[in-house]
Amino acid sequence: MSLRRRYIHFNRYRQVVNVLARYGFGYFLDQVGLGNLILRRTREDAPLSLGQRLRLALEELGPTFIKLGQLLSTRPDLLPADIVAELAHLQDRVPPFPFPQVRQAVEEELGQPLEELFTTFTPEPLAVASIGQVHQATLPGGSQVIVKVQRPGIAKQIRIDLEILFDLARLAQRHTPYGQIYDFNQMATEFAWAMTAELDYTQEGRNADRFRENFATDASVYFPAVYWDYTTERVLTQEYVAAVKLNDLAEIDRRGYNRRRIATHLARAVYRQVLVDGFFHGDPHPGNLAVLPGEVIVFMDFGLVGTLGEEMQAKFVTLMLAIIRRRSQDVLRAITAMGVVPAEADRGALRREIEDLRDKYYHLSFRQISLGQAIEELLQLAFRYHLHLPPELTLLGKTMLTLEGLVRELDPELELAELAEPYGRELLRRRFSARSLGRELVENLTFGWETLQSLPRQLRHLLDVAERGELTLRVEPLKLRGLIRQLDRISNKLTMSVVLLAFSIIMASLIISTALGAPANSLFFRLPTLEIGFGAAGLMLLWLLVTIWRGDRD
Repeated sequence: MSLRRRYIHFNRYRQVVNVLARYGFGYFLDQVGLGNLILRRTREDAPLSLGQRLRLALEELGPTFIKLGQLLSTRPDLLPADIVAELAHLQDRVPPFPFPQVRQAVEEELGQPLEELFTTFTPEPLAVASIGQVHQATLPGGSQVIVKVQRPGIAKQIRIDLEILFDLARLAQRHTPYGQIYDFNQMATEFAWAMTAELDYTQEGRNADRFRENFATDASVYFPAVYWDYTTERVLTQEYVAAVKLNDLAEIDRRGYNRRRIATHLARAVYRQVLVDGFFHGDPHPGNLAVLPGEVIVFMDFGLVGTLGEEMQAKFVTLMLAIIRRRSQDVLRAITAMGVVPAEADRGALRREIEDLRDKYYHLSFRQISLGQAIEELLQLAFRYHLHLPPELTLLGKTMLTLEGLVRELDPELELAELAEPYGRELLRRRFSARSLGRELVENLTFGWETLQSLPRQLRHLLDVAERGELTLRVEPLKLRGLIRQLDRISNKLTMSVVLLAFSIIMASLIISTALGAPANSLFFRLPTLEIGFGAAGLMLLWLLVTIWRGDRD
């Protein structure tokens, strides 16, 4: 790393540390060994909550940390509900960058003067965000488009911030108790991957094309086209669609659009994305949705998407149907099948809480059941029991909750659960169709054959290791001291039992000898031998009973 780069990293590192300290996170910095970078320790006068302080700190630290907070707002399995709710209010409070910089970025990326690329190009942006801003323009052929231009220098800044976040994740993993529960390094890797993908506008364009292809035969949904001749990693050009934003209900009503049809088309589109295509819009808030005549839903902004494989789709449908049918055991089984229940989790307590949720929804009709709310409550269970949820499931939970909020606002009487169930049944039908089962059989047979082929080689390797004397057996004792104490008690009891048995045999011999007439002049028989023997035997028997009783209690 060059000296200049080290200096930039150090300055940014110190800036991050001091912003966190100013908002009351000095204890965390001390815990991970960064307290020496704090220039001045201050106390906040305003009585702000933990969530508010975290939100304000992330907003002040800029785009990377804002995106981190927005991602964390989709993870109620990692953070308490009040902090998640506060992070959902994170906003990009950044001014637009000047038009000369917009011109320079477009011309550098597309390789031509702006006037040759577009016949018109509006200098004032339509929307501004921390990573880029959007301008309206016209292509030489007359097509109306929007041009998304990346903010100059933002990629370099994000790379530096990601390196700092990786450092913080490693320190938190090593020095905090939460590192024993959560894999912060893996979380940092997933976040870095998402940020890197968002910086590449060609990835967003490919996402849009994939949605267009999936819904090519569905006239109730529309996805703007991408103009690839005018698109690069830093510039994205898409079709401009003049539609009414979904949060403008007054204009929707003024134009006479049918709210129920809008809500139905939106719900079916999202359910199809999730349950049929396995590729869904990860941020369907009203600013990214609009309506065309005929109640056609327009999706926009494809930077955040979720992907579900066939197996995860099937597991999610199983979970969803278990919630709808109020079967707590099926809910627990579905969660376990996702591989999210750690071995140390109290499954009995978890099942009882799931049964409480079942009872909560038991007397509700389909219209009253909120799948999004039910999923969110399951995610809160995950937080309490430290369940390891796949990121796509938590993003899906946020998507479903957002969808339900939009549909309830458009038409509170619409029964979402009934709209979802046919898609779930279709997925289950495909999952257990003859074709799917045949494909799984072939895959399992192939895997079994490959395993059998590799078995002789693995056995030969094991024998070679054993022949060289390098084969080791590692034994990890669990509660060894307790085990030793228990074995000690058992051996003591066995010893005492044997002694007591031998003593009983001797006493029986003495009784028989006395009965048969032992010599009266013998000193041994003149003593009260029987009485002493019975007394000793009674004491030993009492001791044995007490030790058995105490051992059972332990």
